[in-house]
Formats: sequence, C-alpha cells, structure tokens
Amino acid sequence: MAVNVRLLAPRALVALGVASALAIAVVLGVERFVGWSVVGAMAREVPAATWLAFVAGVGLSYSCRVVRLWRLLHDVTPGIRIRTVAPVFFVHNALATLLPARLGEAAMPLLARRWVGVDWAATVGALAWWRLSDLAVFAALVLALLAAGASVLAPLAGLTVVACTLPFVAFGLRAPLRAAIARRAAHGKVAALALRVVDGMPAHAGALVADLGLATLAWLAKVAAFAALVHGALAAQAAATPGALPPWPLLAAAALAGDAGGALPLPTLGGIGPFEAGVVLGLTALGVDARAALAIGVTLHGGVLATIVVTGVVALAVGLARERRPIRAAP
Repeated sequence: MAVNVRLLAPRALVALGVASALAIAVVLGVERFVGWSVVGAMAREVPAATWLAFVAGVGLSYSCRVVRLWRLLHDVTPGIRIRTVAPVFFVHNALATLLPARLGEAAMPLLARRWVGVDWAATVGALAWWRLSDLAVFAALVLALLAAGASVLAPLAGLTVVACTLPFVAFGLRAPLRAAIARRAAHGKVAALALRVVDGMPAHAGALVADLGLATLAWLAKVAAFAALVHGALAAQAAATPGALPPWPLLAAAALAGDAGGALPLPTLGGIGPFEAGVVLGLTALGVDARAALAIGVTLHGGVLATIVVTGVVALAVGLARERRPIRAAP
C-alpha cells in the first residue's frame, strides 16, 4: 500500500499543479479579454427573480440526487435515513467537482461507510451505476436538444444513442453476472469483493425506473436553471443592446455544453476553463459576442460553484458533528 501511495502522490501533485496553473490562466484571461468588473456588473444586472429561479432549479436538482443516492444505498443497507445520506452527497459533490481529474469521486464510498455505515464496495457499485444512468440521461437530453436545432451538440450525436442504452444493458446483465460471481465468491476474495460491488446496483425493475426517473428530473431541473440564468444575463445585456434572444432550447444547449466541459476528468479546479469554453462555444454559435459569452460563462460557473461550495461546507460541518454519535460501519 505504501508503494501505491508513493506512486499516486506525485501524480496528484502534478494534477493539482496543472489545475492551479489553468485556473490562474483563466482568471488572467478573463481580466484581459473581458474584465472582472464587467463580469461583476453583469451578475448584478441579472434580475433577482432570475437568480432565485436559478437557485430553486439547482436546489430541486440536488434534492433529486440526494433521494437517488438514498434509494441506492437503502437497497444495500435498509433503514438508513435521507438526512444521514444528504451530507455524503453534498461533500462528495463538492470534492468531485473541485478537485482536479475527478479525484474527489473516491469520497463517496469512504463517506458512506464512515457516516452512514454502508459497505464501501457496494457504494462503489452504486456510484458506478449513478454515473452510467447520468450518462444515459445526458445523452437523451442531447438528442432532444439536437432535434430542437442545437447544432453545437452535433459532435456528441454519434455516441448518444449507444449511451442511452447502457443502463438497460447493465441492468439486464446484473442478475447473470451476480450469479456467476456468487458461485466463486466463497473461494476467492476478489470474487467476494466483486459481489459486494454488484450488490450496489439496482436489483429490480422498480429500482431501475425510480432511479432513471429521478435522474431525468434532476437533469431537467439543472439544465432549466442554467438556461434561465443565461437567458437573464442575455436579456440584461439586450436592454442596452436590443436584439432578439436565442430560443430557450438553444440556450439550454449552450449551458449543457459548459456543464459537459466542466465535468470532464481533466486536471482543472472546479472545471474552471473547460466549463467557460463550452459556454462560449455554445453562445458564439448563436451569434453572441465572444466577450459577452465569456462573461456569461464566468457568471454561470460562479453561481454553480457557489452552490456547490456552500452546500459542501455545510454538509461537511453536519457530517463531522454527527461523528460524535458514531455509526457501526459495515465490514
């Protein structure tokens, strides 16, 4: 184990160094091409009602994701409560977003075991399923927006149909795969571990439908919140420079391009750089000036990161406070 730590530590430090350099470059680039005073003015010009709609949409999305995680872990450890699972989601969400190369993904199984008492291996299976179903719903949204004319998402078209089928393929393979692993689990530690991982995935059709339904609602709320903020920023700008605003589906596609860029496992801090690049790509394709598009991308990303940091810090405080009443962890 010590060897692995020595090997991984330099890689993590390199990723952190690259991410920090990229974040600094973005900060300087925004000042050079737009000016942080312009970004601040744009954020202030967005109507308060739009900011409230953004926060409400993001809040609904987070709520659906908390329930999703609770349902998945409840099938592994019946009796656990949503209020004990919520801090796990929010801290994991913050770490997975803020740390470079998605290194924070490792937090979910560790926190689920520490704070909820759920088997870490089963949580790995639940997290793998989580990302798989997220990918499928994201792909379905891309197809819908492509049908609405969002050409900026055209490069993703080739993968979307296949991605939509992945949860159903995985669900269909779960039972025979589990049976095959179970036959070997009594004779090997690797098979026993694999069995625990598979047990973290939905085992019946009801769980499959519920998870995909919650995932769809979470994504729709998130994209709607992003599109509302982008629309509000463009509308505030249009008050000074009159012009027709792009249709809502195309604004949603631009916001989704930013979210997809920020979620890539790249050495960035909080997706800074790729997120803004995705928004700029999406908005300039709609005829929005590149400088205005960058300011909107920074404003949107700033709002997203603020919700992630605030909820993550509060959840961490709640989780640490509850450690005074320790829960017996699963073996």
